[in-house]
Amino acid sequence: MKFLTITDSLGEEAGGLAHASLNLACAAALGSPNDEFYILCGTDKNEIDGQLTLPKNLIIIKVPCFRNKIFPVTLNLLEQIQSISPDLIHLKGLWRQASFACYTWKQCNPMKPLIVQTAGMLEPWAINRNGLMKLVYYHIFEQKLLQICDYIHATSKREMLSLVEAHIAPKKIFLLEEGIDLPILPTASMHEKSDFKTLLFLSRLHPVKGIELLIEAFSLLRPHRWKCKIVGMGLGNYQQHLEDTCRHLVVSDYIEFLGPLSGDEKQRAFLSADAFVLPSYSESFGIAIAEAMSYALPVITTTETPWQAIDDLSLGWRVPPNCNSLTKGLFELFSTESSTLREMGQRSRIFVANNYSWQAIALRLKIYYEKALNSIV
Repeated sequence: MKFLTITDSLGEEAGGLAHASLNLACAAALGSPNDEFYILCGTDKNEIDGQLTLPKNLIIIKVPCFRNKIFPVTLNLLEQIQSISPDLIHLKGLWRQASFACYTWKQCNPMKPLIVQTAGMLEPWAINRNGLMKLVYYHIFEQKLLQICDYIHATSKREMLSLVEAHIAPKKIFLLEEGIDLPILPTASMHEKSDFKTLLFLSRLHPVKGIELLIEAFSLLRPHRWKCKIVGMGLGNYQQHLEDTCRHLVVSDYIEFLGPLSGDEKQRAFLSADAFVLPSYSESFGIAIAEAMSYALPVITTTETPWQAIDDLSLGWRVPPNCNSLTKGLFELFSTESSTLREMGQRSRIFVANNYSWQAIALRLKIYYEKALNSIV
């Protein structure tokens, strides 16, 4: 069998979706060595697969892409799909040319399954951003794609509810969370000798991530023994806007922008942190939270992320995505004893190890793939 994953980009700017697409395809290929797996995407800068050793039965194909702020144009996408001749396509993400290509492929191959992962792109916050343009585009095209596809992949119960509210039949939706690679943690502390503790943000620099809330909260708290490191890549001049905001609120001494990190540098950022923050306005899953937990970090995030376990198991804090609530949550975090934070972090690591390994996620994906193939035959 040939299984094709299609995503817009494997560039660092694509954030968690790029990492999840690549990691899940690798795990699926390792779990099914007699099948062929492909990833098809457009070319981009700062691609994350450069130093990765792929399974022998996984091939990545990149087609030239002319990237712009409105609608990236990828050349010969449909032709590449036809040349691969997949038995199943798993499209990850909406609002891109791949939607057209997959719709056309499904029309020509009605007996082959098409699975669409909406990747949080139909969440209310995402729809409201460039709302009119997206609503028009959705009703003209994306709605038809979701009607013609065989299954829709949601990564959280919250996203499933949003899809049902968008009038998608529940029987068409399946739930499969993202996964993580559990790192081996050193026995000795990686923390530098310092009077300060580190709060780490590591994700895309994008308005949906609530970074401006974080900056405002720091301007109100000005904690004596905590600093924040912001790691990630932003589109256009957004990072400059954030840095300007820090200077305007006089918190540049508290908040440091490190840009995108990968490999050993990214690992060192996690290992040297004392807690993790992701104050998002909306997340379909929030792979960065799972990754932080795998490094035994307590997490502060918002109630708009699907991480109820943080409340249920005392793994950190979940607060509404507004400045007052985030400020209160951060104050509690900064006031918590180091030993208590470490205990939260250890519970977090155990939780993700038991629930979100890529191997376990890939086994569940295989079941859904087999179900999709058998439901059409």
